[in-house]
Amino acid sequence: MIDLLGTWTLVSCVSERGEIVSRTFGDPPGGQLQYAADGRMSAFLMDPAWAARGNPAADSFTEFFAYAGTWEHDGDRVTHDILFASQPTRVGTSFVRQIVPVDADTIELVTEPEVSKSGKTYVTRLRWRRVAAEQ
Repeated sequence: MIDLLGTWTLVSCVSERGEIVSRTFGDPPGGQLQYAADGRMSAFLMDPAWAARGNPAADSFTEFFAYAGTWEHDGDRVTHDILFASQPTRVGTSFVRQIVPVDADTIELVTEPEVSKSGKTYVTRLRWRRVAAEQ
């Protein structure tokens, strides 16, 4: 089982919506994910182009999203129970992610497949690289 403790930086965020594949939060994206030993976690995802514009209005889930809460690691899955979020509708929900090891310091967190009203299945793959202790 991979050790998730520590800080991770977002390398890529790819959304698959049926046949359509797109990058969210920029290319490259900005983001940080932290897992603490006490069971707390936080995640910040941001499109660097949004930050450079200096306009505080953000398009949900494509330019800025932040949340924090608790986490639980069970085999190849991690669950984020959301206590605080930049989108109020996410407070009190859980994100379950499949953990796919890429190499010793890189993982992909893959969302559970969901089916939209149009019948298309969508999945998002977030690639994270462990931040080295000296950084």
